[in-house]
Amino acid sequence: MHRLGADAGLYAPNISKRLGGRGTSLRASMYLQEEVFLRGFRGQQWILAWTDGPNPMIEEATDRAVEEFVEPLMSAEITTAFAQTEPEAGSDATSMQTTARRANGDWVITGHKHLITNAPFAEVVQVVARTEDGRFGVFLVPEGTPGFSRGPIQQTMLDDGQTGSLTFEECRIPHDMGLGEPRKDFSVPMRWINWTKARRAGMCVGLSRYCLDRALEYAKEREAFGRPIGSFEQVALQISEAYRKTWAARAACDRLLEELDASDPYENPDAATRADFASIKLITEECLLEASDVAIQVFGGLGLLKSTGLEHIFRVARNLRIPGGTAEIQRREIARSLGLLKG
Repeated sequence: MHRLGADAGLYAPNISKRLGGRGTSLRASMYLQEEVFLRGFRGQQWILAWTDGPNPMIEEATDRAVEEFVEPLMSAEITTAFAQTEPEAGSDATSMQTTARRANGDWVITGHKHLITNAPFAEVVQVVARTEDGRFGVFLVPEGTPGFSRGPIQQTMLDDGQTGSLTFEECRIPHDMGLGEPRKDFSVPMRWINWTKARRAGMCVGLSRYCLDRALEYAKEREAFGRPIGSFEQVALQISEAYRKTWAARAACDRLLEELDASDPYENPDAATRADFASIKLITEECLLEASDVAIQVFGGLGLLKSTGLEHIFRVARNLRIPGGTAEIQRREIARSLGLLKG
């Protein structure tokens, strides 16, 4: 499915034409993702790159990294993983212990990461590490590198076997296998994080609409006490309220993404830009959580069955509120942009 998406130019259209993408705007990407996820989870979602595919950090790749990593990634010949989270460094990424030191011109990576999506399968890992002078960088560590090892699968509530831990013991990589130069700030890893937030718009709105369309159809067909359950106010108002919030979320994201497209959202984003990304993530994730919950409630006992597919979406919705920055972190980011919080 990844390769079909890549062949059709849909896998990672947001990547620049220079690297084989289409240079598609964030707003246009939302429309594509929404259209794909309007069909729920039926396999079609895999035509889009997710955390295992290309992301805006690769725009910083060296010529060597482009040839060895970016080109096969863009064509979906390989997959990757973004390795930032550590046992003692989640939302507080500045506390990470993974290091990158210079050794005869190469980089030597040492550390441990966990809760990493696609860790069991990635052919190359994008490792976030701290350099000896306190800077942060992203380094490409291919599988098979001496000192690289995968830990056991960490089964999450999604029960999909795609999350695991990674260990790097003196992993030596060439100096030009980094994504840009290490910086004092966290701006390079934040390209991945903010891109992840922006992608929530199309995915969550599309899935919300899918859930509610199914709930509406069922509410008109299912009868109880001699009439369709949708004719009962308790059911009708739940569905109508969730519809209102879904379309409000879509309109908000449309406007926010338009604003982001008009700027350079990934290069040293200001407080307002960071708040836009945070708002998109927060608004859409909460929208999907409510829409999937309402759909399950309307379906009643059938909604609890895995065969119905709604409980899967509900678990995805609950899961989304943690990776890429918790809901609490997003609220803090918005408050900081308003001048209410410092630091």
